[in-house]
Amino acid sequence: MDYIKRVAKSIKKSQNISHTEALNKASISCGFQNWNHFLNLSKNVSKEKTTERSSRDIAEVQLNKEILSVISPQRNLLMAGLNELIKKESFKLDLQKNEDTDEHGHLFVDILGYPSVVLWREIGFQEVEISVWWKYNHSLHPQANLTGNSKENFRTSEPLADRKYYKKFVGAVIVGWLERREGKFLQGKGNEGILKKYVRRGEKTELENAPLVDAIGFEPTGLFYV
Repeated sequence: MDYIKRVAKSIKKSQNISHTEALNKASISCGFQNWNHFLNLSKNVSKEKTTERSSRDIAEVQLNKEILSVISPQRNLLMAGLNELIKKESFKLDLQKNEDTDEHGHLFVDILGYPSVVLWREIGFQEVEISVWWKYNHSLHPQANLTGNSKENFRTSEPLADRKYYKKFVGAVIVGWLERREGKFLQGKGNEGILKKYVRRGEKTELENAPLVDAIGFEPTGLFYV
C-alpha cells in the first residue's frame, strides 16, 4: 500500500491531477483495476484471523506476486537508474511534440548502494534507451585499458566484453525504453519491455529483496511499442 501511495504522489505532482485520480492511476500501473480494487484485496488479507494465518499468508504472497508481476526486480533496478538520470538532468524529460534530439551519454553513480553505470541514448520517436550496469567495477573490466574500438567506451547498451566475462566485473545489466511522446513511462510491465537482461549468479536474491523504488516524474509501466 505504501508503495502505491508513493507512486500516486509522484503521478499527482507530475500530471497535476487530483489525489484520487493519482491513486487510481498508480493502482492500475501496478496491475489492479483501480484504487478500490487494491483496497478490497488488502482488506481481505487484513481481515484474516490469527487462527487462519496460513490462509492469510497465502493471500499476502499472492498480493506480492501481483505487484512483482508489474514491478519486477529488473524493472525496479531500471527505475532506480532512470531516477538518477532525472536527478542529474542528464536529458530532457519534457519535449515539444516534434522536437528532435540526439541525447546520449553515461553516468557513474551508486544504485541501491553499489557503484553502477547508467547509460542513455535517443533511439527515435522521442524514445530513450536506458541501460543500467549494476555493481560495476571498471578496474576488472577486461577491455577497460585496451585501445581503439576494443576499449570500453560506454556507447553501447551492454559492456563490450564477451558475456562470459561479465561475472568478473558487473552484477546485472538491464536495458529498457523510456517513452516521452505519448506520456512519460517505462515501456512494458514486469519483465515485458526489458530488452536485455543479465544477472550474475548470486545477485538475483538481492535484487528481489531490494526496496521498491519511487519513480520520479515518470510512470513505472506503460505500453510496449514493439
